Amino acid sequence: MEVVVDSHALLWFVSNNQKLSEKAKRALNKSSKIIVSTIVLLELLYILQKYGQENKFNKLLDNLTSEKYLIYPVDYALVKECAKLDKNLEMHDRLIVATARIFNAPLVSKDQQVKRVFNKTIW
Repeated sequence: MEVVVDSHALLWFVSNNQKLSEKAKRALNKSSKIIVSTIVLLELLYILQKYGQENKFNKLLDNLTSEKYLIYPVDYALVKECAKLDKNLEMHDRLIVATARIFNAPLVSKDQQVKRVFNKTIW
């Protein structure tokens, strides 16, 4: 099974943070591929730089070199899929949900707004 992951879930997964739910952790551990939209990486870069934790971002990138991870770019197909989504969803969330829709894969996210627009959300 492939899964798409949002920013917090990815950060908490690679850092073994207890904030990640057991259900989310199981899904990520069992997945054959974890799909990461580039917007997730950019969001994490922003957050970690904001709090002076650039070293955590570099460690995160090192973890993503494994074949278990697929980094999916913002491309034409993603933009087209994003345009179909609810305008009230924040743009970065729309891109993450659009990635999950393109791959027809569950999305690991604790975000309640995301859960309301994407029924294949795991948390």
